[in-house]
Amino acid sequence: MNDGSDKDVIEHWLRLYNRLTGSSFQVRDWPDKDSSKKNIDAMCGDDDGRTLAIEHTLIEPFEGEKADAVRFLRTLAPLENHPDLLQSGYAFTVSQRINSIPTGPKWDDIPQELLRQLLSALPNLPEGSSAVVIRADGWSLELQIDKERISPDDPGKFFTARVYPGDPGPELMRRALEKKVGKLAASAGDLKILLLEKDAIAGTIERQFEQVLDEPEIKSLLAGIDQIWSVNTAALASDNYISTNQVMPPIDNCNCCSLNLQTGRFWRRHDAG
Repeated sequence: MNDGSDKDVIEHWLRLYNRLTGSSFQVRDWPDKDSSKKNIDAMCGDDDGRTLAIEHTLIEPFEGEKADAVRFLRTLAPLENHPDLLQSGYAFTVSQRINSIPTGPKWDDIPQELLRQLLSALPNLPEGSSAVVIRADGWSLELQIDKERISPDDPGKFFTARVYPGDPGPELMRRALEKKVGKLAASAGDLKILLLEKDAIAGTIERQFEQVLDEPEIKSLLAGIDQIWSVNTAALASDNYISTNQVMPPIDNCNCCSLNLQTGRFWRRHDAG
């Protein structure tokens, strides 16, 4: 999950865009700093006087993902590779379902109870996938636990994850476009670009966009802007890695590419073939 601000994401993406296109764009202004007006997020310019108008929005992989991520990070996630849960020669991946943490219990008490019960449950599990229910006063949590044999010399691994609910449908994308495209279309820029950010591993912007692309209202709305790009920041905080792909208009010469912001390593899909 990306912890950077919208401004950081835009500047990181612009660095990647410049690398891809051989351009020299820099952010010249942040018009949206005046929150009383419906301004775009960034106005950019290059050495030749060309301008880019950029609007950014975050697309959740499913409704309520951000709220659920907060609960996950305070309950199961703190047990990632906990030394008491490691078993030599085995890797465990323990997953909880979305919306499985209720509102009532004190979330900070849950990791200790999970740890206590998992200590006795893990050694008895067979290899493969198992369902384990953790029960405590006022709450219960069903976990999917996958146990895999690895090198006997490995001290063991304990990974935590969430089970995602699948395709979120078109509504999240439709709402984002209806909210963002209008002010971008009204801006003054030689090129008007909408960035659709995804900061979670699950889902793809491309798939969500495909579900609304043929709707007449969306087609009319998008006629006022020039390009849409997906921006994947799921590995930004952990690995200084950002990737992007041109979603609209589609092009024959693939613009799917990535950049390691720390090392400067650039990759483009068609270059790898």
